[in-house]
Amino acid sequence: MPANKKSGCCGLGRRFYAGPKLVIMVAHPDDVQHVLVTSKMVERDPLTTTAMRSFVGDGLLTLNGSRWKTHRKLINPTFHSELLGNFLEAFHEGSLFLSELLARDSAGGAAPADVHAAAFSGAMRSFCSAAIGVDPDRLIPDVPKHELSAVMRRIIVLLQTMMVRPWRRSLSLLRLSSEGRAILKYYAHLRKCVEEAVAIRSAATEEGPAKTRRRLLETLVKPGGQTALPVSEVQDELMTMTVTATDTTAVLMSYALALLALHPEWQDAAHRELKDIFGEGGDYLRAASLAELASLRVLESIIKETLRLFPVVPMLPRMVREEIWLSKGRVLVPKGAMLFVSPFLTHRLPQFFPDPLKFDPSRFLEGRSGEEHPCSYLPFGLGSRNCVGSQYARLEVKVFLATVLRRFRFLPHSRWEDLENSVLSITLHTFKPIEVYCVPLQESGL
Repeated sequence: MPANKKSGCCGLGRRFYAGPKLVIMVAHPDDVQHVLVTSKMVERDPLTTTAMRSFVGDGLLTLNGSRWKTHRKLINPTFHSELLGNFLEAFHEGSLFLSELLARDSAGGAAPADVHAAAFSGAMRSFCSAAIGVDPDRLIPDVPKHELSAVMRRIIVLLQTMMVRPWRRSLSLLRLSSEGRAILKYYAHLRKCVEEAVAIRSAATEEGPAKTRRRLLETLVKPGGQTALPVSEVQDELMTMTVTATDTTAVLMSYALALLALHPEWQDAAHRELKDIFGEGGDYLRAASLAELASLRVLESIIKETLRLFPVVPMLPRMVREEIWLSKGRVLVPKGAMLFVSPFLTHRLPQFFPDPLKFDPSRFLEGRSGEEHPCSYLPFGLGSRNCVGSQYARLEVKVFLATVLRRFRFLPHSRWEDLENSVLSITLHTFKPIEVYCVPLQESGL
């Protein structure tokens, strides 16, 4: 479903049929609150989970019921705020890798760089080090980064197609096209990496120092190969987290840099803040500490406003087990229907965000008016099924932006219309790659 400028014009959203399935888009914060917070609707409809299961198997994205609760209970602590400080080194190394790729692709600012391709590679390296605890050079497939990025974009479009056209879910049919074979080749590479990570962890002979909280792989696999879940589910969960953690970061970085390129006044504000925090001497390009990152209020507001306009998770599906009323009792949703809670629509309702299509980080920098609804802003979902890695993603993107903005000035290549021309699927993706010109700053010393 393509995004467009008029998407957020109504509070309830649209309704349509996917085969025999009634699908209703939910946008108004009152209904969002009812569906995600006060009701007991936590299960995802097979219309969406069956399509996703073809690529990520049985993980947090696709499971329901007691199995989902078991997985969530295991994985939630591995992204706890107490661990974030331990991830900073991995985030910094990933951001340096991103900076090197942008510098190489942009040729000193003469050519536009594909942000998603570079950020996807940087985020993949960060995830291998931070969450899995394995040298990324041992795990990351030897596939050109632009090919990885392009295949990821095709998978997102394909997933949306598979959700509404069940006959497209056959992997046998997928193998008949060159695009399908490219997707399955990429899938095989990632699956091999996941199996290698499990093998490396299983080969360990001892647990190591006692820790209050452990990384994702340390939690799922013990030395000697004992697993907290069936081995197939461990591999599926690693696939799920690898894909979602890397792609969401790459998508958010793409939109953020494109918006800063289109709004130089906010890029200037971010540069001024970075100089205030990091100084202007030889230590300007140092790795950021947690305290320094917490001081970057302008950068934080830029991230929040980017997520308002272009939430990386644009739709949250829910299965309706029993009929419910929405729109303050005016709309009956029958049992068996599917609800799509849409942060993309909610964030663009003018009664909660005046002039909603304007990129204006001051909404968050200065604090909103206080008249907003508590469920008017939900870039990572709400309730018991919110994004397990939201704090991880926010901090990683902040590190990435703080690193690249101290090294480059970004000029626009992609237009606003290119950003709006996006596909609403499990993550938000533009149909064309987002590109910016990266002009090295004098202070830069990659």
